[in-house]
Amino acid sequence: GFETLTITSQGTDARIKGRVLGTLPDTVSSNMRMLLVGLNPSLHSVEAGYGFAGPGNRFWPAVTESGLVSKERDPVHALKHHRIGMSDLVKRASTKASAISGAEYQAGVARLDRLCGWLSPGVVCVLGITGWRSALNNRDLRLGKQTIRLGGRTVYVLPNPSGLNAHTNHGDLVTRFNELAAIVSRSAA
Repeated sequence: GFETLTITSQGTDARIKGRVLGTLPDTVSSNMRMLLVGLNPSLHSVEAGYGFAGPGNRFWPAVTESGLVSKERDPVHALKHHRIGMSDLVKRASTKASAISGAEYQAGVARLDRLCGWLSPGVVCVLGITGWRSALNNRDLRLGKQTIRLGGRTVYVLPNPSGLNAHTNHGDLVTRFNELAAIVSRSAA
């Protein structure tokens, strides 16, 4: 994401001066079937302008193969064509999710609770159990359906798709996204 500071034009040419914001905007609307929540954006994602942009990140290949979205690396398309929004638990970008403090994660839960209460997505899916445990200060939490709700909405936690996460692989992520897609379809019926 970036902020435009000035735009000057001369004929058909334009010169735009801007600055990198250091975060990604939420891609959300009021008719979402699902809100996908990353732990926090990577510096690579901020530069690219979309989440999960790192070269080793398995999110886009897995979510596309599962059929939840039909176009890789395009959160606006996911929202417009599949009613799947995207946000982050913490908006501050970093090189690793482990650089985020427990207090930052906890503040992120409060922000997401307000966002979900306002927009009422069908379900909320957090991608990353370690950050989620830190956010709720509960090391015993497991992947899958959670007892806590955000904005009154059901929350699921899936593994972090980062290539740095050795506890999951592409096939596992596809399977988990397929299971989540089936849950969302049943709840929409």
